[in-house]
Amino acid sequence: MLHTLKVYKVHQPVELVYDEAGLRITGDLHAHKKPKAGRTCGCIPLPPPKVSDPTLLPIDNTNLLQVLYNDQTHMIQIHAIIPQQPDKVDSPVDLYKFIYSVEKGQEQDCIDFCTTVMTGAYKGLLTKKRLKVLINPFGGQGKAKQIFESQVRPVFDAARCSVDVQYTEYQGHAIKIAQDLDIQSYDAIVTVSGDGVIHEVVNGFLQRPDARQAIRKVPLGVIPGGTGNALSICMLGEKQGFDPVMAAVQIIKGRSLALDLCSVTYDDHRYFSFLSQNYGITSYADLGTESMRWMGDARTVLGLLKEIMSGNSYGMEAAVHIVEDNKETIQSQYESAHTSATWIELAESGDGEDHRVVDTIPALTESVPEDWTKIDGKISFFLASKTPLLARGMLSHPYALPNDGLLDLLLVRGNYGVMKQLGVFDKVEKGDHLDSKIVRQLYKDNFFFKKKKIHSLSLFLFG
Repeated sequence: MLHTLKVYKVHQPVELVYDEAGLRITGDLHAHKKPKAGRTCGCIPLPPPKVSDPTLLPIDNTNLLQVLYNDQTHMIQIHAIIPQQPDKVDSPVDLYKFIYSVEKGQEQDCIDFCTTVMTGAYKGLLTKKRLKVLINPFGGQGKAKQIFESQVRPVFDAARCSVDVQYTEYQGHAIKIAQDLDIQSYDAIVTVSGDGVIHEVVNGFLQRPDARQAIRKVPLGVIPGGTGNALSICMLGEKQGFDPVMAAVQIIKGRSLALDLCSVTYDDHRYFSFLSQNYGITSYADLGTESMRWMGDARTVLGLLKEIMSGNSYGMEAAVHIVEDNKETIQSQYESAHTSATWIELAESGDGEDHRVVDTIPALTESVPEDWTKIDGKISFFLASKTPLLARGMLSHPYALPNDGLLDLLLVRGNYGVMKQLGVFDKVEKGDHLDSKIVRQLYKDNFFFKKKKIHSLSLFLFG
């Protein structure tokens, strides 16, 4: 069904047409943004870059942030995200604000039109969200504050979100903030950082006496502001996962998704992990490039190459509870899960339920169960993960599922030599490394080396 509204830009008539897919603006001849100042090559001025017409195509529901009538100015305001290159799926986007005059006597028609558009644009999602925003001004390349103020805040303001900003002041500060957070006062907690502050928020929530209720009640929104931003690229892709504007839109217009967490016990210390658990080449590559965070995610590639070229292998003793180890079966289960996936709302914990997160896994001092597989010797890779991407260009676990209760483990035993390991590394960008004979892929739910158990976390993900 089409809904139309006639408005004016100065004296120029403009027609707004809305259907179930989106909003079309017809007649606005000057809607495009002014191009940036002209560039020069030597002393020769270059023409300004071409700017596409934002009204050329309908504005998709996902990109409509706010449509409202201002009764003081008798104007309709439209806030939306418009792709710079509409023909490209992962195009960069710009924030637009369209303002048109409404004729006297048409006020109620305009209000009804705005209600219809907002209902279709949000489709049952919460509007005007209350966001607790944590910014790490020191992490990654030190640009988180600038990213938020210049790119993210304008999007939140356009969607009329209420924003409570707090800067983390020391390592572990976000743990304390999450522990003390009033979960009834916010609809989401947003991190503007790399994956480190996300890790702190998760652990802060799960140390609360109402841990299960808190982690279901307050979903986690992620704005890429760090070095690797692994979780962000897993949700939005390798390009848009580094786009703060798209990440902000995801928080506003996304639906929550449950992600398994891993409980890790080391000596008498326990924490929770949401990305990877690794030993061997990948762990030493990460540790060896800690001082190179200024390089961005390129440091991951450099570290891996350095470790592979060193020819090292690493001794370990572990016990793994394997659920599946056939690569074809794992791929088939992944494809089946994707084709049959449906959205199910994450139920809140009941009033009579124990809200604490209690570790029920046997102690490390106890004997290994008979049906577990032991690994005792030299390895090159021991890399477990809940997410498919560890960095841009590293599709290490292409069949990882967010909430199947299992960990994906890549295992390379022994030392196969530099050339064979480089061959695996060369194929990891597209996930083709699983075809290598030296790579073993396993589905597991627990392992002793660092022992783990699954819990759940809410994240924002587009439906």
